[in-house]
Amino acid sequence: MIERPESEGGADIATVQISLIRPVTEATEPPRALWVPFPFGRPLGPPNRPDIQFDVLRRTLALVDQTAGPALIDYDGPEGDEQVENTAWSCPVTFPTAAPESESDALTAQLRREAQLLRPWFDEGLSARGRTSVGTSGKGVDSIEEMLEILVRFSAEADMAVPDGYIHPMPQLLRYITDDIRDFYYEAAISKPGAAFPSPQDLLEWFFLQTVAGDVFYQVRERLLAADVLVLMAKGLDDDEIDVRLSLLAGTSVAVSGDILRQSSISRELLGDSAKVFQADQPNRLSWTIVPVSMRDRRSERTGSKTAVRA
Repeated sequence: MIERPESEGGADIATVQISLIRPVTEATEPPRALWVPFPFGRPLGPPNRPDIQFDVLRRTLALVDQTAGPALIDYDGPEGDEQVENTAWSCPVTFPTAAPESESDALTAQLRREAQLLRPWFDEGLSARGRTSVGTSGKGVDSIEEMLEILVRFSAEADMAVPDGYIHPMPQLLRYITDDIRDFYYEAAISKPGAAFPSPQDLLEWFFLQTVAGDVFYQVRERLLAADVLVLMAKGLDDDEIDVRLSLLAGTSVAVSGDILRQSSISRELLGDSAKVFQADQPNRLSWTIVPVSMRDRRSERTGSKTAVRA
């Protein structure tokens, strides 16, 4: 519609894009695209290389001079120091291990300690970059420990209370809190002194498989998923249908429904909110946003994985 002539109802404006996945771009055939040989999360090239980043931007914007194709042009400029890019990354911080019989307050203390260990690195990165992505929940980095406490209470008891100062209600607030917490951890990790810059997959696996916060994210998702499954069971849907509605692997619902029914009760408020979403036929489930698709089935890989707070 943007490319179409105004006589056809369009805006008659040339469009360009940067492509990271060549087969997808070839299949969708956009009018003009620049394919770049960089990893996911870095469409403009490696960090701290403004020369490459500006070069990518210039070449991308220059495509507007091309007649609409589809045209897929390869980026043939500098790619940066591959040796640095391929250096193995690690984040050797000794995090407290969640004990299998912990109560909520004990887990909260572990998370508080984890955040305190990361805060100096976060502050170093903030000083160097001058900006942060933390704040979508309505509060900033000084409230990270409070955000972690909200997650613990929800994962343990489906507590829907919202402290003062947040700009979203529960359970929608969980989406923004988890974004802020993950941004805090990521920005701290990439600021570790003397470390090679991690790839996006490095960060995902570190957060979800090694940190206490990552395990709590899994618990929060399971709590949200439990409410969704109960609502769909009440609708009389079979397990296969529930799997499809929740975008789960085949057989997931039948495997977890017994455990869900044996859990302590899900709050009526949470069930009500879950039911409203299905009644409105909204396609985007809140449980989808807590754990990325690539990590959903990997909780068992956590070192000494234990459920820190029993549902």
